[in-house]
Amino acid sequence: MAWLPHGTSKTGLLFNDGQGQSATVPALATYRGRLWCVWTDLSGQLWYSQTGGDGNDEQFGTPVRFAERGLPVLANLNGVLHIVIVQSETGQMTHFVHDDDDASVSWANLGPLDADAGLVAHSTPAIIAFHNKIFLAFLRDGQLYFTIWSALGPGARQWTAPQLVAGVDDKFRGIPALFVFEGVLHVLCGADTEERHIMGFRFDYVSQSWTQTDDVSEGRAATGVSAVSFGSSAYLGIIESGPSDETHAVYVAAFNNGVWAPHEPVADTTAADPPQITILNGRVHCIFNDNTKTRDLRWYSRPVLQYSLTSWMAGLPDDQPISEFTIPGTHDSCARSNIPFVRTQYLSISQQLSLGIRFFDLRLRRHKSGKLYCYHGGIPIDYPKYLSFESVMNAIWEFMWPGADRADAANLPPPTETVLISINNDDTSQEQKDNPSVFYAAVSDAIASTPPWPVTGHHRWYTEPLTPKLGDIRGKAVLLRRYAGDPAIQPAGRQGLDLSSWLDDNPDFTIVTPTQVRVRLQDKWKFAYRIALHDLIASKGDFVQKMLENASNSSADAAEPHDWYINFCSAVGDPAEHGEIAESKWIAVGAHSDFIGKWVTGMNVLTNEFLQKNYGAASGRARLGVVNLDYPELPESNDLVARLIETNF
Repeated sequence: MAWLPHGTSKTGLLFNDGQGQSATVPALATYRGRLWCVWTDLSGQLWYSQTGGDGNDEQFGTPVRFAERGLPVLANLNGVLHIVIVQSETGQMTHFVHDDDDASVSWANLGPLDADAGLVAHSTPAIIAFHNKIFLAFLRDGQLYFTIWSALGPGARQWTAPQLVAGVDDKFRGIPALFVFEGVLHVLCGADTEERHIMGFRFDYVSQSWTQTDDVSEGRAATGVSAVSFGSSAYLGIIESGPSDETHAVYVAAFNNGVWAPHEPVADTTAADPPQITILNGRVHCIFNDNTKTRDLRWYSRPVLQYSLTSWMAGLPDDQPISEFTIPGTHDSCARSNIPFVRTQYLSISQQLSLGIRFFDLRLRRHKSGKLYCYHGGIPIDYPKYLSFESVMNAIWEFMWPGADRADAANLPPPTETVLISINNDDTSQEQKDNPSVFYAAVSDAIASTPPWPVTGHHRWYTEPLTPKLGDIRGKAVLLRRYAGDPAIQPAGRQGLDLSSWLDDNPDFTIVTPTQVRVRLQDKWKFAYRIALHDLIASKGDFVQKMLENASNSSADAAEPHDWYINFCSAVGDPAEHGEIAESKWIAVGAHSDFIGKWVTGMNVLTNEFLQKNYGAASGRARLGVVNLDYPELPESNDLVARLIETNF
């Protein structure tokens, strides 16, 4: 698979006009659906930028000056961006965090690391988030050390005293790499020997110690290495094949199913310093400073999947009902609030679509103007601006058929994707219950006012109360109606698949619509009693896995066939009755039980492990229904959405 150049030129130039010149190794991370890059220019000034920063998701935005100077490293800790900067002259390190979608918002300075305790780096370190903590690996006097930072527990927000990764006689040089592979933390670094072989170590979380291993280390690195994983694959980024190679050629090595593939040259490019790699939306991205006097940053990527997450439905047959597929979705899809117990997502609708999400759970309220806006539990999303239903759908239309409004749109390929839109009335007042026709009419008006596709004249919505075939709804949104129908309209004639008899907080229930469509659902979300976090997630996991099994076995279940299976991985420990038990993010991503206890794996990893064990590639196609997630992109090493999609093939 060829490497594709990005940026402002056919050679992957990140910026024009002399911007983006990096004197050292740039820092790279994914954060809330975007790539972030931090670098030190030729004068020593620090800069950062993110994709989409100027409204173009395919480009990095205008660089922003960072107040500090030095060598940067970046890590995304469950939706919070961390940067550690090393002063070139002294090796002193300082820690900053960023917790906002707006890149212009200033970074919070958490202070310097304790140099007197030995937290001093003599080259660019490596950093990663793991088990709700930040791990930092660094070289000092040729020895490889590590330190840990945590926001919770004893000594919170302090870096631990440095400890050796390897023995005192082991010497290293260059830049180390940290990455998580199949749930285990690894560190790699080039040995300070004539051969410069890459040495690997794995971390034992119980004993808090490292053991040497060669299962995911490969080749030789003269100046350093970077690494990233995705599911059962790992990738290394290096330059040169050892000290005798002076080409500075950029390579990426792939480790798949226990076997190393031959090193791939990245478009025959060269770099002054080791390339940095990360994975976003099914592609491995490689950014490096080129091996010239200007040290211009360059950006290439290639896919890591056999299909594209933006068009994966293209490979599915037209003649199958949409309910016969596995569809990844999100719960409370628009809830990006800064309030923890309101927020369920970091990604926008556009970013979720790029990740492969095709089911959206929308909670709307009708304003006096008649327009619909997104809410969650009575709290408006994006307050005080408000997020309109119209803007959400516009993002979906632009994704489905980009450029459809252009004059030459007839020459564009037709859309391959569909989306399922579940709408519920967030206003549960008695007034709404007494007069459901008002909200019903507001949704109907919004759908009716949606213009047809200009190329074909086809309507963009499918509102029949039936299960459509995929071929009939490519380029359309399918309405699943959780709100009450208009009493003046016969039940079988109302818009959308009728899910208005939804049972709240129920682990297994069936809806039979007026048109005799059978829908089986799991939506146990409220744990209002005191329960240990581990037990809460285990209980929720059992409900999710049972529904996955029900959906998978449905073709053989002649006694009680169902047309649809809809499954929610989301849950919350109700804070109203017993105080703060667990917010949705802890349950989705994982957290420390009782704040200082053992790490508890979240639903995203738990579900992924279940899929890998029971519905891996060797198992063939499996229909698992609609599976809805909170924070589907987290943790970073997680490939849950891709694994769900792959059960369709």
